[in-house]
Amino acid sequence: MLWFLLALWLAVLALAVIAYRRGICKTPWHTDIAALGLLALATLGFFWRVVTGQNWMPADGGDLVSFLYPTYRFAAATLRGGAWPLWNPYLYAGAPHVGDIQAGFLYPPNLLLFLLWPQFPYAALQGLSIGHIWFAGAGMYLLLARGLRLGRVPALAGAVAFMFSDAFITHFGNLNFNAAASWLPWVFWAFGCGLAAAGRPWRLWNAALAGVLLAIATLAGHIQGTLFIILALGIYTAFWLWLDRAAACAARVGTVGETRHAPGVSEAPDAWWVVSRADLAAGERRPSAPVRARPRLGFQTILSSWRQPVFGLIYLLVCLLVVCFLSAPVLLPALELARHTARTTWNYTQSAGFSLSPAQLIGWLIPGFFGRGPQFHWGAWPRVEVGYLGILPLILAGLAIVLRRAPRPSDPAGDDAAAADGASAASRNGLRQPLVWAGLAAISLVLALGIYAIPHGWLTLLPGFGQLRAPARFVLVADFALAALAALGLEAALRPLAGATRQTFERAWRLVGYATGAVLAFGVPLAYLALLLTQDRDPAVVLRVSITLIAVATFAGLLVACLLWLTARRGEWARPLTLGWLAVALIYLDVASLAAYQDLGDRDPSAGFNQPTIAGFLAGQPAGPFRVDARTGIEREWQPDIALLYGLEDAGGLVNPLALADWSRYWEGMGSRSSRLYDLLNIRYLIGRKDVKLDWDKFSLAFDGDPKLNVYINRRALPRAFLVGQVQPVSSHEAAWAAIHAAGFDPATMAVVESAAVIAAGGRGEVTELVASPGRLTLRAVADGPALLVISQMWYPGWQARVDGGSSSAVLRTNYAFQGVVLPAGDHQVELRFDPSLWRIGLGTAAVTAAALLVAAAVGRRRRRGR
Repeated sequence: MLWFLLALWLAVLALAVIAYRRGICKTPWHTDIAALGLLALATLGFFWRVVTGQNWMPADGGDLVSFLYPTYRFAAATLRGGAWPLWNPYLYAGAPHVGDIQAGFLYPPNLLLFLLWPQFPYAALQGLSIGHIWFAGAGMYLLLARGLRLGRVPALAGAVAFMFSDAFITHFGNLNFNAAASWLPWVFWAFGCGLAAAGRPWRLWNAALAGVLLAIATLAGHIQGTLFIILALGIYTAFWLWLDRAAACAARVGTVGETRHAPGVSEAPDAWWVVSRADLAAGERRPSAPVRARPRLGFQTILSSWRQPVFGLIYLLVCLLVVCFLSAPVLLPALELARHTARTTWNYTQSAGFSLSPAQLIGWLIPGFFGRGPQFHWGAWPRVEVGYLGILPLILAGLAIVLRRAPRPSDPAGDDAAAADGASAASRNGLRQPLVWAGLAAISLVLALGIYAIPHGWLTLLPGFGQLRAPARFVLVADFALAALAALGLEAALRPLAGATRQTFERAWRLVGYATGAVLAFGVPLAYLALLLTQDRDPAVVLRVSITLIAVATFAGLLVACLLWLTARRGEWARPLTLGWLAVALIYLDVASLAAYQDLGDRDPSAGFNQPTIAGFLAGQPAGPFRVDARTGIEREWQPDIALLYGLEDAGGLVNPLALADWSRYWEGMGSRSSRLYDLLNIRYLIGRKDVKLDWDKFSLAFDGDPKLNVYINRRALPRAFLVGQVQPVSSHEAAWAAIHAAGFDPATMAVVESAAVIAAGGRGEVTELVASPGRLTLRAVADGPALLVISQMWYPGWQARVDGGSSSAVLRTNYAFQGVVLPAGDHQVELRFDPSLWRIGLGTAAVTAAALLVAAAVGRRRRRGR
C-alpha cells in the first residue's frame, strides 16, 4: 500500500511538472505537491516503527483502544446492517449513541472506513491517527504558502513544527480530538483569505467555506476541538480588525505616490522556495513625491471607521451559522444528551481539571524535564501536553516579531517605509501578521493555564465551555500560532540582512549565544551534580534526576545547534535556500527525536478483546435477551467495552463522562448486588475472577473454562420485559427515587411511574415473545386486565411505543430510570422504536443548508463568468 501511494505521488508530481512547463497550468502546483509528499515521508519516518508493525502506539492503547475501537466497530456493524447507529443497547443498559458526539459515525473518513471495512483491526485506527497528523501538516503548509504567501521552505518549517507539536503527539490515542484539530489550519486558510476583504459581499464565500470545513471537523466527534477553533477564529478576527483599524487610520494620514519596481529584482526559481515573489517585489519598491493628506473628521470618516468591524463580525457570524446548520445532525442530539448527563452539574473545579501548571512551562524548552512519556512522568500534577514544538521554532517566532517591518502609524518615517513597501493592502496585511499570531499565541497560552489564571474562569461562563475540562489542550492553538510565527520568522531571517534589520538580528544572535553559554556553564553541570548527590537516595528519586539530566543535556545540544544555524545565517556561510532546508531538517530532528519513541508498546492493545471462550459461552445461552455484569475490577483481563464487539449486552461499560446521569446514580445507589434493584437491570450473568466474593444465595458458578475468569449466573434476575399490576404514580423524579428505595418495594410486582394521571392497572400477564435490535424492540404480551409493561432499558427522550399498530405514544419513565407502556387487557403486539426528532431535524437542516450552499455557489459562479 505504501509503495502504491509513493508511486501515485511521483506520478502526480510528474504530471504537474509537465503541465506547468507546457503552460497548461499557470500555477506551479508541482512545488506544493512535492512539499506535501515530503511531509508524508516525514510522517512515515516519524512513525516508522508503528507503520512497520514493530510497535503499537499508545503503549496501553489509551482511548483509541478502550473507547474508540469498540465504539467504531459497533457503528460499522450497524451501518453495514442498513441502519443508523442511533441507539446503543450493548452498554449502560442502553444509551443514545447518536447523542454521544464522540461517536463520529458521520465523519467522512470514519464513514468510509466503516462502510468499506466494517471488521477493521486496531491498526486501522492507528493509520487514521497518523493520517490526520499528516493532514494537519498539509493544511498548515498550504495556509502558510498559499494563504500567507510565504516561501515554500518557511511554510514547510511551520508545517513540521505544528504537525509534530506536543498536542498532536500526546493525543495520538485520542483520535477524535486530533481529527478535529487537524482541520484548524484548513479552516484558517479559508477564513483568512476573505477576512481582509470582508466588506465585499462575495468574500462571504470564504466565511461559508470555512464554516463547511469546520462542520466536517465537528463531525469527527470532539466538541472541545470545535470550540477551540471557533474561539481561535474569534481572537484572530478581533486582533485583525483592531490592527486593520489602526492601519486604516494611518492610511488616512499617510503618503500617496507612484511606485515602480527597482531594477534587478530577483525572480530566480530558488527564491520561490525561500521568500515569496510578492515580498521580493514589494521589498524593492521606491516611493516618489509623497503628498501628505490631512485627515477629515466627519460623518463619512466615522462611518468608514466602523464599517470594517461590522463586516468582520458579519463574516464571522456567517461562518458560525454554516457550522451550526451543517453539523446539526450531531449537535442537536448532543445538546439533548448534555441535559441528561452529570456534566450539567459540573462546578469550575471539575471544568478546570488537567490545567497546565506554571511549573510545566519549562516544557516549552525542555519537554522531558518532568518525564515526557506516561511511563516516566513524575510531576506532582496530572500529565498534560506542555506545547513543545522545537527550540528553533521558538527562536524563529521571536525573530518574526523583532524583524517585522511594520511602520508606526504616528511616525512620519513609518509612512515613508510603508510607501517603500508598496502601501498596498496585501503588504499591510503581511506586516501585521506577526502581531496577530503573537496575540493568538499569548491568549491561548493564558487560557491553557486553566485554574492557575483567572481568564479561563471567565471563559467557562460562555455556553459550552463550562462543561469542558482539560484546559491544557489550549496549547494546541498556541502551538498553531507559534508555528505560523516560526514560518514568518524564518522567511524574515532569510531575507537580506542590512541596516536596522542586521542590527536586530545581531542582538537576537547574541541573546541566544548568552543563553547557550549559561546552559552549558550552569544548567548541565548542576544537573550532573544533582545526579551525583542523589546516588544514595531512593531508586525512584535517582530515576527522576536521571530523566531530568537527559532532558537538560538534550536541550543544551539543541540550543548549540540553533546557535550554529544563526551563526551560519549571520556570516552568510551558505545560500538562503540551503540554510532554509537546514532549518527544516533541524526542526524535524528536534521534534522527532524527542517524541517518536515516547509512548510505544510491544503488545497489541486490542489483544484484551480476544475473549472467545467466555463470549462463546454467553452467546450460546437461550432465553434472551439478558445483560452481563463485568464491573468487578477485571479491567486488566476484560476490556470494559468488549460487549460492542461480541454483541453482548452489558449493564455497564467504560467510564464515560457522557453516560446518562440516571444510569450512574441508579448504579451507585442500588446498594449491593443482593438487592432487587440490581435484578431489575436484567443482569443474568456476572463475570469475575475465580476468587470473587458474591452473595452465593443468588449467584452460582455457570462457566469456568477461562484460565483467569469465571462466569456466574444470577438466579433472581428479572426479564428484559414483564408485566406488573401495581402502579404507583409520582409527581417528580426525586419522588420516584425515594419510592424505589422505600422498604418493601419489589420491581417484580410494582412499578413507580412519573405521571400526573391515574394509570389503570391490576391485571396480570406475561411477555411471550421478544426480539431486540439496536433502536428497536418488538414483543407480544398477554394480560388478563389493564397492566403496565416494564422494559428494563434506560428511559430517554425519543423512544416511541406503538400497540397493535396504533398511533405512537411516548414511553413512560418507570422505576426512576427505565421504560414503561400501559397495556389494556388482551393479546397485544408492542413495538418500541428509538426515533429522536432532533436527529431528523438535524438531518433536514444539514441537507437544506448543503443544497442552499450548492445553489448559491452555482449562481455566484455564473454571475462572475457573466462579468
